[in-house]
Parts: sequence; C-alpha cells; structure tokens
Amino acid sequence: MWSDLAGDIWYTYTSDEDEGVFYPRKPLRVADLRVKGLPAMAVLDGYLHAIITLDTEYIIHYLFDDDTLSWVEVGVVSDDQRWPRSFPESRPSIVAFQGKLFTTYVDHGMVYYTIWDASSHDFRVKLYHYSTWPTPQVVDPYRQALVQGTPSLVVIERTLYILFEAKGGAETPVRVLGYAWNSCNSTWQEVSDIPKAFGTARVSATSYGDTTYVGLIQSTPSDNSQSVYLSTLQKHAASNLAPHRREPVANQTASDPPQLAILNGRIHCIFNDNTPSKNLKWYSRPILPYSLSSWMSSVPSPTLLSQLTIPGTHDSCARSNIPYVRTQYLSITQQLALGIRFLDLRLRRHDDNRLYLYHGGVPLGLPGRLSFQAVMDEVWTFLQLQPSETVLVSIDNDDHSDSQKLSPGIFYRAVEFAILTTPYYADGSPRWFTDFSTTPYPTLGQVRGRAVLLRRYLPEPGISPLLCQGLDLSAWVNDSPEFTIVTPTGTRVHIQDKWHFTERIALQDLIAAKSGFVQNLMGRATGKPPSLPPSTKLGAEDDDQDGEDGDNIQDWYINFCSAVGDPTAGGDVAQAKWIAVGARSSWVGGRWIEGMNIITREFVQARREEEELLRDEDDNDNDDDNGDDDNDNDDIGNENHGTNKGLLLSTRRSTINDSGMGKRKANRNRRWYRLGIVNLDYPELPVENDIVARLIDVNFLNF
Repeated sequence: MWSDLAGDIWYTYTSDEDEGVFYPRKPLRVADLRVKGLPAMAVLDGYLHAIITLDTEYIIHYLFDDDTLSWVEVGVVSDDQRWPRSFPESRPSIVAFQGKLFTTYVDHGMVYYTIWDASSHDFRVKLYHYSTWPTPQVVDPYRQALVQGTPSLVVIERTLYILFEAKGGAETPVRVLGYAWNSCNSTWQEVSDIPKAFGTARVSATSYGDTTYVGLIQSTPSDNSQSVYLSTLQKHAASNLAPHRREPVANQTASDPPQLAILNGRIHCIFNDNTPSKNLKWYSRPILPYSLSSWMSSVPSPTLLSQLTIPGTHDSCARSNIPYVRTQYLSITQQLALGIRFLDLRLRRHDDNRLYLYHGGVPLGLPGRLSFQAVMDEVWTFLQLQPSETVLVSIDNDDHSDSQKLSPGIFYRAVEFAILTTPYYADGSPRWFTDFSTTPYPTLGQVRGRAVLLRRYLPEPGISPLLCQGLDLSAWVNDSPEFTIVTPTGTRVHIQDKWHFTERIALQDLIAAKSGFVQNLMGRATGKPPSLPPSTKLGAEDDDQDGEDGDNIQDWYINFCSAVGDPTAGGDVAQAKWIAVGARSSWVGGRWIEGMNIITREFVQARREEEELLRDEDDNDNDDDNGDDDNDNDDIGNENHGTNKGLLLSTRRSTINDSGMGKRKANRNRRWYRLGIVNLDYPELPVENDIVARLIDVNFLNF
C-alpha cells in the first residue's frame, strides 16, 4: 500500500501461485479526501490492518478482507479533538504485539502511543461498524526531548521497542533513544543497550525466528547519502542481539525508511527512491539455504518417507469463520508454498457421489461447498510446478454415524472412484501413490510429484486389507495422547492426537499439557523421549516409551499440535487459534500466554542445537580414534527393507552439501534424527515464527 504524489492511496498484492508477481494496483477510495504521508500496515492474528492519515488530520483504521480482496473501514484511530493537527512527518508507526495493535506518533517534540486491543473488538467477523482507539498517552512524560522524524516500533526477541531520534548536544547532534514495553505494568521503560544497527531511528524491522532484519536509510550529519541498508541481527549466548551483517540494498537510495516483510523464506524490501518522482522500488532475497516451495529437492531420493521430518496442518481446509471450526487462514496453495507437505482432509460423500470438505459436521467453503476435487486440483497444480515434492494426504470420513460404520464401503468406494478417475500426467505416470502392499516402505524418490494416501476411513468389507488403498490408519484412536497402529503390511505408526480438553483448565495449563504430549512423541521419534511433567499425564496410555529398543527407522510418527478446550466447562480461552498462536489468559490477570507454535518451535530448536553439539563431539572422537571413513558406501534408506538397522544408520556425503547445508563427515554410528510428521494450526503465525522452516531444517542434519 502506498500514496502517490497527488495524495491518492493504492494497494496491490501478490498471487498465491507466484509471490514474485503483483496484481494490477487498485485504488482505496477515502471519500473525496486526500492522504497525508505514507500508510502503515501490520498483521495481527492473521489479519492485515492499515492506518491512513488524511489531510484533515483524521487517522482511519482499515482491515483487509481476504474474501473480497478489498479494504474495510473499521473505525477512526484519531480525530482532531484528541490528536495533533500537524505531524512532523505525517506518518504514525504501527506494529502487532501480543494480540494488540500499537501505534505511535510525534507531537511537539513528544512521542505518543495508543493501543487497540483485538480482544475488545469482534473484527474477526466482518466488522463494518466504527471502533475508536483509546486516548493517546505520552511514552515518557518525564523526559522533555525534542524528537524528530518518525518513531519506529520494533519487536525483537518477543520484546516490543520504540525507537526515535532526539536532538542532542554539540558532540552528539542526534541521539537514538529506546524504550521497551513492560507488559506487566503497561508502561515504557528506557533502555540503553540499543543495538548498533539502529544508528538511526529511521528504520523498520521484522523478525524471523532468532533473526531480526532492520531496514534503514543512512541519514546522519556525516553521511546523508540516503543509502538503503539491511542489517541482520542474530541472537547470541548472552541473549542479546548483535549485528551480524549489514548490506546495501542494490546500492539504492530512498526518501523514506524501507518497509520489510518476510514471505515464504524471502525478505522483501520496498521503498520510495530518493528522486523527485519517488518511484516505488521492490527488492527481495532468500533468507534460507533452500526454497520452502521445493525443499524436498535437497533431500536424497533413497530417503524413506518415514525418515523425514514433515510439517503439516491439522484440518487443512477449515477456513470457516464459525467459532471452534476454523483452524487455518491459508489456502492449500499457500500452505504448500510455505513448506507444508501433509494435509489433513475430512470428507463427506453427498448424494451425487462427490466428496466435500467438512469439519465436525460443518460444511467448509460456505456459502458454497468446497469439493475434494477442487482441493486436489490445487495439489496437482503445485506438484506440476514442483515435481521434486510429494504431498501426504490424510483422508478421514467426517461422518461418524452408525450408518457409516454399518456400511463403510460406500465412502471407501467414493474415495476410490475419485482417485482412480484422476487423470494421469502427460508422461503416463499416476498422480496418486496408494499401493502400500507391494511398497510398504516408500522412498521419497518413488513418490516425487505424487500425492500419497494415508487412509483413516474404514476399508471396503470383503476385500483383503492388503489390497485396500493407502496406508491403513483406520484403527485411529480418537483423542488419545499416544497410540500405535500396526498396518496389515506390518508398518508401525505412532500417533499423538490428544485434542479435546474437557476439564476446567487454565490456558497455560492446557498448553503445558498439550506440549508435553507433542514433545514426548518427538522425543520418541529421535530415540530420546523426555519425561512427561505431571501436568501432562492426563490419561496417557501405557505405551512403550523406549525409543531405542522399541522403534526403528521404518516406523512412522504423526504428531498433532492442535487442541481445543470445552467452552461448556467454563475454562480459559479455548479456541484452536489461541492455543496455537497464544492469547491473554483471563485466569492470570490478562497475562500473555505463548501458544503451541512458539513453544514447539523453541523445543525443536533446542533439541536441534543439542543434537548438533553431540554430533560435533562424535566427529571429534572419530577423528581422534578412527580418522575419516570416506569409504562408507551405505545408502540412506537401503533398499533391503527386510534388514532392520534400527535408528543407527550411516550417513553419506550427498549433493546437499553443495548448498552449504549439512557439511559433515560420514559417521557409521550416527543416529538418524527425525521428528516425524508434525501438524499445526495456523502455521504462519505468529508472523515472526519460523516453525515450518525449523522443522524442515531437521532433515538436513542427516546429510
């Protein structure tokens, strides 16, 4: 979104299929008024917000409607009765933090802020009525500093900072002051350890995992070149941020601070150039050593599917606005571009023998109907663009009525018909992989470019289980913290799907319990299960926890991070979104509780660092004792599937080393490290979370 020199506002967006292509620009009509300065945008809980300053000094709050791809006016951020009638740079800053929108501006040398609490506004259900922000407050009423420019709001390591320039003395004409938000007492506290990357407050920033990216323009008394730079700050052992790299952005100059955004593993930098015409420039570069849309291309083909760590989604198509139904914001195409490779589909057969998507009896895609064919068309389009990938498709019958249990063949045949009538590729190869009877342990190379069926619905009566389609998961146990299915071909599948917390429970206790179950199965997949804390032992089954002795590399692991509370139990915030993303708990004075996506990400990262340390120690020991073993020719996922090597497999050098990932010596006693299939609600949230990339990274420890 941007304003032109005439004061008109415009916006555009990229396509789902190609994030490098923008649609034609569209105007945002604000009556007959003109815009003053630049708009500011922020993503809050999956919704895009914008604030726009008009030439009347009113500031208007807009919300982007994903269904109509247009902007809806939410209300007035300010009017001339409460806010100043002049802005030094006419552009407030805005950022989302812990379920709230923060915005700030400068008036008469003082920095003001105001907060819009999402929980007090039902903007998630197509708001068309006005809602106003609270009266602005001064950041530091005790400091009389002559502030200049536009203040910046930056979230670093889950802490909100406000940075601004203040006029100093003769030796330091300009000082950068910083304040951190104290969530406990809702005040700003001055900080002195501002990272050197913030040499000016004319910055914007965004975070992705442990890394913060700062976009700035060089504007100091000694250097007023207006050059555009991108600084990368990374977390180090002291839990502070230190500049890691500062790079020019294509030797460009800008008139205003560049705006940054991260999408699907790329950082985008957009700014007006420093010319009279102020042309809008856009640059981007990858921030990962692989592409999220084709990460499987870096995995050797002999790798078993069961050896992979695969990010997935729970109820992948549940984009309904009905409470307790919605689990996702992203479309299937967007999920696949994000790196998701496991889809969880719940279907019902209609009288026309076609299959449609449901969640708990609620049809999806309202007011129309979302068909199974439409979903798979998105999958086929993706696989044709990315033939190196595969997509695991789990299908369940959403209708659990007695009639379905008495006649399971009706649903089975409907899915079978949909699969058998799927056209082959132009080269004659099938799009589906369903034959686990002759290929019980498929490798990635055998299923590239294909969808793999995981069948949760009952088989066709009278047909040998060995002849039924898909990996047979029909013995699925509902709402269980851990269970194991042994398929007719002998494949063992370990599953964690504890999702329904019916007891009266606080949000933090619910998330602690759920994360305990998730981490326990992850630990089992790696052969090192953690001990469940007492709060997580809520009816857990007495299953073998000995990953070293009981499991092998051919076993599958399917882990769900999703959960809901029972609203009738009178517990804390219970919707799937707040459990995944985080929310303010009404039981602990409104304190922010981190959700499953952040907690799972931290666990995955900590376990990865622990594993890397152990491997470095092993490599050093092997160098001392045995020297290099470059003659080891064992392949990953040896074709002799009848030989059980357990979790101790050899690794070999592969083409993945050329990309800079996994450059490590072969070690025949190295444990294969995987976490299995990990399914998420709202995997893209919070916006700074890199949980999908962290899961994908696990695969490259092995090569």
